[in-house]
Amino acid sequence: MFTTLTQNWNVMRIIRLVIGGYALIEAYRGNDTLMGLLGLVLVGMALLNAGCGAQGCGVPVQKSTAKDHDDVEYEEVHSK
Repeated sequence: MFTTLTQNWNVMRIIRLVIGGYALIEAYRGNDTLMGLLGLVLVGMALLNAGCGAQGCGVPVQKSTAKDHDDVEYEEVHSK
């Protein structure tokens, strides 16, 4: 857990922390619960290094080879 907090800090993680901290301060000053929740989420994402990165949240697609496409069989459909 300690290594998650202290390693792999990048620009996006710092931006999340700063924006989340600012949102928490403004939520406290304005008594805004929704802004406070947003700030907690952003600070939590920054501290735990969670969330989507620059490549997005998608699962990596396995690249297929040319042989995989040769095995496809097609069936002709006739209308009545």
